[in-house]
Amino acid sequence: MRPENLIYTFVSYASRYDTPWGQGTAIEGIERTAGIAHAHGIPVTWIVNGGSVPVLRERISEWHEQYGDDVILQCPLFVEDTGMSKAKLKAALQKDWRIVEEAFPWVKTKVAGRGKIYNEVIEVLEELDFKGMWGYCWEQVWWDGITHAGIPWGSWYIDSSRYKVPHSGKGSVVACEWTARDLNLTFHSGSPCIYSTDPNDVLRAGLCSGDNIDYWKNVFQDYLANTDHNDRIYFLQQQEGHEMEYTEQFSVFPAGDVEACSEMLDRFFGYISTFGITITTLPQAIEEYHARNSVTAPVFMLTRDTQIRPQINEYTMTLGGVGSGPWPDTFLYYDHECQMAFVEGENRPHLLRNYVGKGNMNEDFIEKTPSVFVTRYDKTGDRIDIEYKVNIWSPMPYGLVYWEDLNGYEIESCPDGVKTKLIKDRLVFLRFNHTGEPRTVRLALRRKRIE
Repeated sequence: MRPENLIYTFVSYASRYDTPWGQGTAIEGIERTAGIAHAHGIPVTWIVNGGSVPVLRERISEWHEQYGDDVILQCPLFVEDTGMSKAKLKAALQKDWRIVEEAFPWVKTKVAGRGKIYNEVIEVLEELDFKGMWGYCWEQVWWDGITHAGIPWGSWYIDSSRYKVPHSGKGSVVACEWTARDLNLTFHSGSPCIYSTDPNDVLRAGLCSGDNIDYWKNVFQDYLANTDHNDRIYFLQQQEGHEMEYTEQFSVFPAGDVEACSEMLDRFFGYISTFGITITTLPQAIEEYHARNSVTAPVFMLTRDTQIRPQINEYTMTLGGVGSGPWPDTFLYYDHECQMAFVEGENRPHLLRNYVGKGNMNEDFIEKTPSVFVTRYDKTGDRIDIEYKVNIWSPMPYGLVYWEDLNGYEIESCPDGVKTKLIKDRLVFLRFNHTGEPRTVRLALRRKRIE
């Protein structure tokens, strides 16, 4: 493993609210969250708005000096707050960002955050030179009024004319997910809100408790294992400050839940701090993404069943119950053109999302894929030759996976135009674009020569 390639960021809502579930700024919950994170040397990225900045100015400034904390700006809701007016959205963002700049002159990178995202929101962020947008939710449907099914996980450049799709080149705004998901169980179960790194969600689901975070440890290890074959793995975790207190102002969850989530975060921060990962703030991670990538970086994830199962209760039954597996190892991939999933043993994509030429953001971009036949398969003591025939089909980004125990093997040859990657001695991934005409792809592997 290369643990330094895992980029961990912790984000916390610290805005002012005037809602039925909370009034004002959750000072107690914010201070509680800060204390837990800072005790483990973890800087917090605070999501603030114009109303919370005056209240938090001295605290966050002090935390910035001592622990490196940073801030991003809560974006007004495009429909509810601005009546779908780009002019009003732009004016509101400009007004609140001036408050941020005056209070925190050390802020260098403009990042916004909110889960309800539209093309117009990204267009305004581009006009105002924002570099990132936090709040994307991989595979999520309906929950919190957010349906993002079809997007990639992690971080990627956003196409402002198609807010759920990666930009074809170097976009201006980097997408950042709300909180990291359990990729394997989310994919197979369709339950991203339960199989996640959100403290309250996994507590309510019975996946973690105040004295047991084995589930989170397993999820983290799944990400960490994939640092071998990725330049960067982004692991972002979020917890709302107002969900970390139980007062007259904010009592979103019972006092016992607040205490349990505090203990869970304390244990998790202590756990991940021992692995030599890169711990930073979200603005710094976004700046690095822009500096490193001229196009959305491809991501290769060999995922496994993290084993621990939720309870059957009111929360987990909300959307009709939660799939409990067991689930097979699954290879997940995305780049700026597509997203694919391959279940162990299957050569062709179990799922393919095609982003090329897609403009309807109410879709999830899933394509039917061509049939694939293996027309040659020879395995000897030191060589493996395999030949695939991909049948005639619509042009699309495409890929194949060869699953095998490949310990000691290396890739000898593959046709021009086919990119290959050996993953964890478990599989070879072949990425190419299917032109529509029948195509033969031959892969040759050989045992490494011992010098």
